[in-house]
Amino acid sequence: MSEQNNDRIITRNTFFEETLGIITLSVAFLKSYLPRKIQRKLNFEKLNFEKIQFRSGGAFGESQPDIVYRVPTLKEDHVVHIHVIIEYNSFDDQGTIFQLHDYVNQLCSEEVRANLIDPKTKKRKKWTQQFLLSPVIPIILYYGEKPFTGKTEYADLINVKGIEEIRTYQPRLRAILVDLTFIADAQLPRNPDAPKLYVILQIMKIIFSKIRTMLKKRFCEILDELKPYSQISKYRRLIREIWRYLVRNTEKIIKADYEEIEIIVRDAIGNDNMPTLVQRWESRGEVKTILRLLAWRFGTIPKLIEEQLSEMTDIERLDQLLEIAYYCQTPEEFQNRLNYRLRKQAGCLPRATD
Repeated sequence: MSEQNNDRIITRNTFFEETLGIITLSVAFLKSYLPRKIQRKLNFEKLNFEKIQFRSGGAFGESQPDIVYRVPTLKEDHVVHIHVIIEYNSFDDQGTIFQLHDYVNQLCSEEVRANLIDPKTKKRKKWTQQFLLSPVIPIILYYGEKPFTGKTEYADLINVKGIEEIRTYQPRLRAILVDLTFIADAQLPRNPDAPKLYVILQIMKIIFSKIRTMLKKRFCEILDELKPYSQISKYRRLIREIWRYLVRNTEKIIKADYEEIEIIVRDAIGNDNMPTLVQRWESRGEVKTILRLLAWRFGTIPKLIEEQLSEMTDIERLDQLLEIAYYCQTPEEFQNRLNYRLRKQAGCLPRATD
């Protein structure tokens, strides 16, 4: 993560990927929530992220799990590689285990293709007794407004009412559920090798707080916890990512709170070049107005437009886009004008003419 990228908006997706996408944090997380009997048999020093091209256009339109790890066992004479899939949700999705089941099937299919399909002839090799698939452990990391009520076992999605005897023959997959709404602060992992993990899980816990004063208080406490590390580059980056995440994802904090928090953030990281929290707060209100207008005129708005608008912090250009939203003929026309302004904000085009 570059410290120079000061104008990037952190969504829930990118915050998760850029924090638990760090090896030390990943290992600390897995050591906190995998069963101890499994942990003792894994070689975490050789943990890797798997980059697998999953099939696009699944049942829910999802094409990629959030994170996939590959961890070998410690047994040197017979190494088994275990895949760990993490799927995180901020809403109570009853279909999460169904989605994970699809990812597991795709991982297994990829392993079959790699081992049993001749790359030149594309013909299938014989499936011998020695070839076994790698185990997969799915984890659901949930942080929402209410406790998670979705199934964690795939078999529970199948209707066997009146024919319970058939349950034995149904596909079985069980996920580990890490529900942050049920975990008290004192129970969050404090790993001396990865102190950032505690902070990240704290932020995930408080982001849905409905009490404005509590949200501000907890956020300031988290900043205080990180302040002793603020001279370390990676922790300055974390503080910056956290306040961006806060601005992008909470509706409860008012402008006066942002101004107060901004002083604390700047005191911690000493960066006067980043856009202020107040600027982001004002631009967020402008973005909402544009999206409401587009939805009123055209109905459903492409998600890309919403994501790209969220990257805009220049109030002047947002005012121009609001005007364009009034007179553009199609969402595609608005998209083209938006792309042009994003290129200008990134410095790819001169600002003199618009």
